[in-house]
Amino acid sequence: MFTNQVKIMLYVTNVEESSQFWQKIGFVEKEREAVDGTLVVEIAQSQEAESSIVLYDLAFIQEHSPEVAGNAPSLMFFSDDVLKLYQSMKEAGVQVGELVQLPTGLVFNFADNDENYFAVSGQ
Repeated sequence: MFTNQVKIMLYVTNVEESSQFWQKIGFVEKEREAVDGTLVVEIAQSQEAESSIVLYDLAFIQEHSPEVAGNAPSLMFFSDDVLKLYQSMKEAGVQVGELVQLPTGLVFNFADNDENYFAVSGQ
């Protein structure tokens, strides 16, 4: 049986810069370690979060597992205050898309420092 814990692997060009980007928008660093000579960092919305993103060096993955290196996940995050999050990300210099009102709530996207795009939805 599966548990509630989910870890999403995100392959990035610079793990340190990516960790700093995610922390700038409110994530926390849960773990940092060297794996086979490369830096791996786990980040999440909070220390208690059951899901997290694990940042891996893209060049390392291309060398050791090239079959998965080109697959960036499409993630949607949720927020209780989308407007506040949108404004704080804009103020932090994050590249954000247009804020759109849908029947299910507000939605916008944003890009990380590797130009991977993610969505945010909520009220």
